[in-house]
Amino acid sequence: MAVVSVMLWLGLAATAGAVSFAVLWAIGRWAPSANVASASPAFGGGEAVFLFQGDHMFDHNAGALPEGSDIAPSWAEMRVWFADRFPDLPETLGDLVEDQPLSVRPSKDGDSAELRLLRTQHGTRITLSDPPHACPAERHQMMAQRGCLQRETEMLQCAPYPIWRTTLQGAVLWQNAACHAAFGIGAHEVTLPPQGESRTTRFSVQPNSKARPIWYEVHSQADQSQVLHHATDVTKIVTAEKMQKDFLQTLTKTFSYLTIGLAVFDRNRKLALFNPALVDLTSLPAHFLSAQPDLMAFFDNLRNRCVMPEPRSYASWRTQIGEVIESAQGGLYQETWSLPNDVTYRVTGRPHPDGAVAFLFEDITAEVLMARRFRTQLDLRQSSLDCLPDAVLVIGADNVLAFCNAAATRLLGIDPDTCFADMTVTDLVRACSAALPAPAIWQDVEASLKARDHSDGACKTIAAMNGRNHQCRLEPLPGGACMMTLRADTSVPQAAPLAAIAG
Repeated sequence: MAVVSVMLWLGLAATAGAVSFAVLWAIGRWAPSANVASASPAFGGGEAVFLFQGDHMFDHNAGALPEGSDIAPSWAEMRVWFADRFPDLPETLGDLVEDQPLSVRPSKDGDSAELRLLRTQHGTRITLSDPPHACPAERHQMMAQRGCLQRETEMLQCAPYPIWRTTLQGAVLWQNAACHAAFGIGAHEVTLPPQGESRTTRFSVQPNSKARPIWYEVHSQADQSQVLHHATDVTKIVTAEKMQKDFLQTLTKTFSYLTIGLAVFDRNRKLALFNPALVDLTSLPAHFLSAQPDLMAFFDNLRNRCVMPEPRSYASWRTQIGEVIESAQGGLYQETWSLPNDVTYRVTGRPHPDGAVAFLFEDITAEVLMARRFRTQLDLRQSSLDCLPDAVLVIGADNVLAFCNAAATRLLGIDPDTCFADMTVTDLVRACSAALPAPAIWQDVEASLKARDHSDGACKTIAAMNGRNHQCRLEPLPGGACMMTLRADTSVPQAAPLAAIAG
């Protein structure tokens, strides 16, 4: 019995030891580990093994992982890492069929590596082997880096603009095809920046004696030992800048002879162009205008120099200027500025392309004075005619009544100044016939006016209904006009028959 008991206890101990060993092996095979070295004895030599739960890695024995990833990259990162060498990998590890291993061979011939994927109920095991290399993950990382470097080199070589690298002293270390085609050995016109700094250089290259120069703008970035250069063809930009400069010079020369002041503001509301007349009219100093002031500063200086009407409220001054600018942008701004020194300016705002706006300053003082003098003369002429006892009417060359005096207004009951429509010869004769009935005579007067047959100063006498006869005289005026005078005639008796007397 003692022997049997001993044997029984030995058997139980052996069984317990076997079970414990199996449990420990399983834990070492599948359980997550705090460090990679603890899992290494469970994996075979010459293979890199990665363990996943779902699409998340929880253990591996590889000596290399994708660059930029943490200690446990996702399957998406690993798939990108393997993609160049092992194509057609599943999007997710859940796409694998459970307990059915998947073996993927490299896409290039002569590569002996193999990637095996096995999904079980406990997780997914991915094994990378690359005989006879003992470190397949490190070799795969090296091949991935070499492939990435090769692709980057191909992209730089195929770039359409010049790229090259030099030493800090300017010796060319590497250049792409575009650089060799553009500059040959190297671009010696580039200004090299100090260590850790960048610099931009612009220079031209003459392909041959007949072709136009090609302009390049080079951005140079220096590190501790080398300088990387990127060149861009800016020929069109340089040409456009030159054309713009020439155009501005042409405009400046053209506008320099104008007596109208010109101020052009760009889209940023900075003064971009002005002519000498602006300096003369506004008294703004040339150095102030050359500094390209903005619109607000420009109008503020005009106000300070009393070159524009003083606003009633300075608090609303900015708002008024904003309204002026908006009106000028719409092409609607035009005002007459009457200044305290008896000077009058006409200010016009006009929009320009690309958001610019131009203001024109024109001195119309002489024009205003002439208009006032002319108006005074007209008033004096009208007052003189109104003092005459005879009715005076002036008919223009277009057979339209130009003006008449107060006596004509009272006699005929007309007032051409208050009528919207022009009074023609027919309308005038109709009014005369109504006031002084004599159909036959007025028909002759109308015919004479329309035919311009009044050079002899004919005089006709009309018997009026008010007991007084009137004489009608037609006198020619310069420019085809005619003056008709109706004068009361007391020499003819009241009962006398209607008669026409040739002068």
